[in-house]
Amino acid sequence: MPPQLPVITFDVEALNPSNPAWLSTSHVVRRALEEYGCFVLSTKKIPWDLRETMFELSKDLFLLPIETKTKNCSKILGFGYGNYSSLPLFESFGIEDGATLEATRSFTHLLFPSGNDAFW
Repeated sequence: MPPQLPVITFDVEALNPSNPAWLSTSHVVRRALEEYGCFVLSTKKIPWDLRETMFELSKDLFLLPIETKTKNCSKILGFGYGNYSSLPLFESFGIEDGATLEATRSFTHLLFPSGNDAFW
């Protein structure tokens, strides 16, 4: 039987960096990404307006100029900006230490130097 992808539930507590559940959830997400490269996100407990906000803010990220996106670089495979000519519809952003608030803020300030506090 093939392995099952992990299902991770994001609830309000798991999305609040000042809540201990956030750190726990970030570790589960990291393990899932390291082992499987992806996971199934259960969003039933996330308020609809928060999901909408997350998708809207991700548009801002992917609409940035390529010169800005490539500032997010890393020597670690899977981190930094990923854009491959063999996969023309694929783009990714990997944040080193992305489970930490500091790394998330740093990523945001790198790509949005004029500020975008709503993003992180």
